[in-house]
Amino acid sequence: MGFVRKWRARKAWDLHQDALRLLNLGRARDAEPLIGKAVDIRSAALGSDAADTLESRVVRANVLHRLQRGEEAETEGREVLRLAGGEAVQPGIVCRARLLIGRVCLATGRAEEARTEAAAALELAGRYHDEPIRHSVRMFHARVLNVLGRHVEAATELGAIAADEAAGSGPRSIGALNARSDRAQILVYLGRYEEAEEECRALIDIAPATQHRVPLGLAVLNALVLALAMGGRAVEAEAEARTAVEFAESAKGMDARFVLTARLGLARALNAQDRYDEALSLLGPSNDFLPGDLGTEEELAAALRLVTATALLGLGQDAGGTVREAVAVCGRILGPYHHRALEAGTLHGRVLAAQGRTADALERLAANAADWREHFGDGHPGTRAAQEALSHVSSAS
Repeated sequence: MGFVRKWRARKAWDLHQDALRLLNLGRARDAEPLIGKAVDIRSAALGSDAADTLESRVVRANVLHRLQRGEEAETEGREVLRLAGGEAVQPGIVCRARLLIGRVCLATGRAEEARTEAAAALELAGRYHDEPIRHSVRMFHARVLNVLGRHVEAATELGAIAADEAAGSGPRSIGALNARSDRAQILVYLGRYEEAEEECRALIDIAPATQHRVPLGLAVLNALVLALAMGGRAVEAEAEARTAVEFAESAKGMDARFVLTARLGLARALNAQDRYDEALSLLGPSNDFLPGDLGTEEELAAALRLVTATALLGLGQDAGGTVREAVAVCGRILGPYHHRALEAGTLHGRVLAAQGRTADALERLAANAADWREHFGDGHPGTRAAQEALSHVSSAS
């Protein structure tokens, strides 16, 4: 290799690595021009279908996805698949491209397509024995199952991931802890509040000793707040939520998602104590985080609308537009039987009743209660709340 070619190869490598570092730091906008140059240099020097070129294109696709340019990201990912020459030739690159495409599908409300891509990526990751990418794909697959409302399967998969990571990298490895944290959140959805609380408190004890103590600690605190609030312990939930809000707002460079999630937990705890004015005053400024700073995290937008509508309804104010937004966002990004989608359905029925649209409310609540019962069982708190709302409206009509 001549001097110029060596220089170009080194230059492209440095640009690729710098872009990847910036992407991992959440600075996708800064990463974009760097990875674009890396792709151009590698394409010219090595060819558009060379492995190094395709590696850089996968990174560029991820940058575009982080910048909310989903259509461009997916186009780039599918072009990588076309150029890679098939799974047998470059399985690692194909695996990462499928993972990227799956993420775009999930972010754009195509959860079943995301599940197909995740399953294909999972098979490839197992074949070429890259443990970090296999872990990423397994975590994504569990997330897709959760979004589809298949919470039991998601919790089971996350439990297996946590056990495998603990066996391979140690019980305090970030892979094991993140899987346990995500599983704790899903346990709340399943109504297993005591189990979720126990797991959260165990993780809170561990988090300060890890290098990821801030994001991990916040994620676990927020899951604990949800478990306490939904388990009928709103005063305790409020205390933990205030800690989470203070933690999130004081941490340097904290992602807006963490701040908003912490505020949502506090607002939910306030709503559970009928302190609706306080909840609304807290949620008002939180709207400033939407939509630009949230990237593809529309699920948070749905949660914000849901908690806001609950407060408005509690105050006797018009919650119709807000709850319809919550239902619409859930319909766009979540499966119809996700806990949050069904929760939004129950609230929608209550809002319809408050508007005097009794027939519409009864129809909505009857279908919603049936869905709760079918997918979560008669004993789940969400099922009971849906049935109580239906009975209340029916007896008042």
